[in-house]
Amino acid sequence: MEILIGLLVIVIGIILYKYIVLRSEMSELSAYIDKALDGNLEITEFDEKELSKIKSKLIKFLYASQVKEAKINTEKSKTKDLIADISHQTKTPITNLSLYISLLEDDPKDEYLEIIKYELNKLEFLIQNLVKSSRLESDIISLQKHQANLKDIVEDVLREFKVILDEKCIRINLKGEDLIFNLDERWLKEAIHNLVDNAIKYSPNGYTINISIYKSYLNYNLDIENECKDLSEETLPKIFERFYRGKNSVSKDGLGLGLFIAREIIEKHGGNIRASLDNNRIKFSVDFPL
Repeated sequence: MEILIGLLVIVIGIILYKYIVLRSEMSELSAYIDKALDGNLEITEFDEKELSKIKSKLIKFLYASQVKEAKINTEKSKTKDLIADISHQTKTPITNLSLYISLLEDDPKDEYLEIIKYELNKLEFLIQNLVKSSRLESDIISLQKHQANLKDIVEDVLREFKVILDEKCIRINLKGEDLIFNLDERWLKEAIHNLVDNAIKYSPNGYTINISIYKSYLNYNLDIENECKDLSEETLPKIFERFYRGKNSVSKDGLGLGLFIAREIIEKHGGNIRASLDNNRIKFSVDFPL
């Protein structure tokens, strides 16, 4: 009899222990679900017990749902910001067009026609660049990579600026070697065009722009260095933001999209771009992994 009572106590003890463990695991699972609903879910390690496997699968499912929802919200936010940017940036040229068309109707003047042409060109340029930036940011474009020479691309871009370089008496000091690797020639040319355009725009007449193309231990590298006043270390991280224009850009043509687009294209190639200042000279350093 005593043996039976002992065995019964042991069985009750095991059942009670199992109940406590199960209750603890269910409580933990409930806490994880509450975290998921609050957006604070984290994946943790689980053992190989059956209930733990179910818990693991459920948590991973909730985590994937949370990531998907966050991605959707990010895309919605990007779309909202883009619409706001388009609305803001197109407001001025459209207002100017309406004004000068009205003036032209009352008092036809050639100068009004010139202003209208200017505003139309500005509006077209703005829309084209907004389309490019939105396509890049939304991963709509697909790079068509093939073997091409980075040095040849840079030289092609510099030929496009020959007239303005002569007008501003700006000298290009190009030091480069042939770097042939897989890239999308059309899009990368767009990025380099924007970087060179920025360098020319902010270089005073008669100054020199240094361009270096070289291979390091881990990367293919492109450096573009030019004179740039009134730019501080504090504002440097902002220059790649869409529509950012610093104090030194007030008198310059532009929309604040060139560097943003350049960064997006370079990053789509798996590359990296950074800017650094040294004695009123700014250097853009671009690298692509080998």
